[in-house]
Amino acid sequence: MIFRIAITDLIELDRDAALPIAEQLIEQLRYHLAAGRYRTGERLPSTRALADQIGVSFHTVRKAYQRLEGENLLESRRGGGFYVAERPTLSAAERRERGATIVQEALQRLVALGLTEDETEYLFEEQRQFFESPGERRRVLVAATFKERAESLAEQLTGLLQERVEPVTVNDLGRYDDAAIVIAPFGLLQQTMHAIPDAEAVGLHVGLSHEVLERIARLGSTDTLGLVTRRTDAVEPITTELRHLAGFSGQVLALTIEGERRRLETLLVQVDLVVYTPQVRRRLRPLLTDTPHVELTPVVPPDSLARVRETVGR
Repeated sequence: MIFRIAITDLIELDRDAALPIAEQLIEQLRYHLAAGRYRTGERLPSTRALADQIGVSFHTVRKAYQRLEGENLLESRRGGGFYVAERPTLSAAERRERGATIVQEALQRLVALGLTEDETEYLFEEQRQFFESPGERRRVLVAATFKERAESLAEQLTGLLQERVEPVTVNDLGRYDDAAIVIAPFGLLQQTMHAIPDAEAVGLHVGLSHEVLERIARLGSTDTLGLVTRRTDAVEPITTELRHLAGFSGQVLALTIEGERRRLETLLVQVDLVVYTPQVRRRLRPLLTDTPHVELTPVVPPDSLARVRETVGR
């Protein structure tokens, strides 16, 4: 199935990253424009429309558009709106010189992260494939009951399949009727098939690690479990999952990472164990000094991953 990618589906902002949101947006827009996702003269979404869809201020989007206009990647036209500008032609020597600088900076950052030569080579090859047939590729989704679980699964599956896998909630599947493949936990497979009947539905075995379940299962009915997530929609399904899988019957105190720091610090001293989603790791871990804690990273067994790779790769 061939489709035109909406730019809002390409933008993924990490609010826990050190790089400001505005700079992340600029970098990603610059990347997708350079990759040819959008044709010369094509109009981008309005600042307010894009801001609403990716959850930022329209001032942030306007700042990004104006920066790219200053770089001659976009142009504003009478009557409003920003359009993809015709890219200036660089000589081969200029392209190589600028490219070498970018690659050198990227390699330095990868080495600083501790990646090996093989891991670095794999990442470069994985990202290179995103440029093949830009703007024309099948759409692969992974669905879950809440966005943070879908995001964690998408990260694993993107590396496995070496193509972009988009995270969506199962309730939003109806908005993605152009999807070619939808991967979902087995418990959501029927709902997935009903939501997008024309897509190929692929089941996935998803669970939590032995360590996570054992530590929660050892808590008594008088113990308190702290749950920290990025979004509120994760609280109910995670609580239900932990009570079902680990048999936890005590109290659950939940907060989102966006809440007041004082409330979060209070929660950490009131609970017997803190569990949290991978999306809040960077901001939460510095606060977890003496509080027992464990990360709720979804686990997909190797046989399930192999089956997905075999099915999707056909």
